[in-house]
Amino acid sequence: MDDRDDRTPDVSHPRADVTLLSGQHLQAEVTRRRRDRSGVWWYDLEIELPDRIDDRRHGPALTSHTVTFSAPYPVVQRIEGEDYSSLDLPPPEYRKRWRLSPPPPGDGWADAYLHRPDCAQAQSTGGLLTDQEAREALAGPDVTVACPVCRPDTVLQHRS
Repeated sequence: MDDRDDRTPDVSHPRADVTLLSGQHLQAEVTRRRRDRSGVWWYDLEIELPDRIDDRRHGPALTSHTVTFSAPYPVVQRIEGEDYSSLDLPPPEYRKRWRLSPPPPGDGWADAYLHRPDCAQAQSTGGLLTDQEAREALAGPDVTVACPVCRPDTVLQHRS
């Protein structure tokens, strides 16, 4: 599952100092950070570079090109005064991990189906739910059915 769905998009990204292999330093926008299994922070970064575009009528013109890359700490260093809290995911109990989607056409016995967000059977319509909201939907008065393909009910049993 991709935890990126748990965040609301933020137009302003914090900056970080990046040390290139040549020893040069540059500042880049941090779009995401996460820890690997050994506990090292990895940063997803973007820089905007000047570029040239050729137009037959008007000749060359200045444009920009965005480069995205990832690098670990200590190659990437935090900049004092930048707010990195927008990169942090909400606590696990507040993450929306389940998709409640309407039944497929012709299915008259269920009001909704509960899926994992990456389930191929889930429709793109419908809302995302937290673990607690998903458990309540399955136990509620409406007929909400756990998807027989991705089986969200088996995961929810172990998270209570």
